[in-house]
Amino acid sequence: MFSCKFAHMYDNKIFLKYHKKPVAEDYFKVENNIFCVADGVTRDSVDEQAVPYPETKQEVEEWIEKYPKPSGAYEAAKICAENFVMYLSKFKAEEITTEIVSKVIKKVNHDILEINKGRKINYLKDDLYCCEAVGGIIVGNKLYCFSIGDCHITVFSKERKILFTTKNNHKQFEDYLNDIYIKHHKFDWNNPEDRIMVRRDYRNNPDQKYRGKDVSFGALSGEKEAEYYIDVYEVDLDKAQYICAYSDGCEPIFDNDQKIEKILNNPESLKEEGKERTLILFEKED
Repeated sequence: MFSCKFAHMYDNKIFLKYHKKPVAEDYFKVENNIFCVADGVTRDSVDEQAVPYPETKQEVEEWIEKYPKPSGAYEAAKICAENFVMYLSKFKAEEITTEIVSKVIKKVNHDILEINKGRKINYLKDDLYCCEAVGGIIVGNKLYCFSIGDCHITVFSKERKILFTTKNNHKQFEDYLNDIYIKHHKFDWNNPEDRIMVRRDYRNNPDQKYRGKDVSFGALSGEKEAEYYIDVYEVDLDKAQYICAYSDGCEPIFDNDQKIEKILNNPESLKEEGKERTLILFEKED
C-alpha cells in the first residue's frame, strides 16, 4: 500500500529573499490515492513583454508590478488539478483503466475551455490560458496516470532506480527549436513575433512535422487538439517504493542522483531549490 508522504508547492526562492510574493502558477491536489500536479504556462507581462526569471531585486520588483494579476494560467492549473481528482474519485477501484483516465483528463481539458471562451487571442498578453500537468490514481499494485507537457511522474525502486517516468512532449519541440529551427531562422524569445510563432504554430498543432516526426508540444487549453499530446499509462508497482509527481521546477533535482537521494529521504529539502516547484511523493508502507 502506498501513502502520501509529502505534497507541497514552493514559490520562486528569489522572491522570498526579498520578502515578495509572486503570482503562483503551480497547483496541486491529493485525495487519498488520487493526485494531480498542474503547472500554468507563464504569461507575458501586462505590457506584452516576455517575463524572464528574475535574478536581481529590481527584476523581482518589476515582475511583481507587471505580471498579470489574477493569472489565468493559475486558474487553468487549478481547474485541472481540482477537476481531475474530483472526476476520478467518482469511479470505483475496479472500474479504473487507462481509458477512464484518458476520458477524465479530456473532460478536464474541456473544462478549461470555459475560461478561454470569448477571449480575443493575440498570443502575447492575451494568450490562451493553459497548463501542463500529470496526474494519476494508485489502485492496488498499479498506477494509472496521464501526462502532458513537461510535468513528470517518476517511479523509483527501493534502491532509487528509475522504474518508470512519463514522456516530456515539450522536449521534442525544444530539440527541434535548438537543433534545427535556429540554424535556418533568427529566434529571440524576447521578440513578440517569435513568441506568437511558438504559441500559434507549435502549441497544440499535431500537423507540425519535421521529416515525419512530431516537433510540436501540448498544453491543456481547452482546444480539442490538446488531446493529441495526452499520454496515458498503466504502471506496475510490484518493485516500486516511491512515486513522485512534480512540476518542471523540480527537473534539476531529478536529473541528479545525489539530489534524488536527498529528496526521497527528506522532501522538505525541496525548499532549498530555486524556481517555483511542486512535488507530491507517495511511499510504499512496509
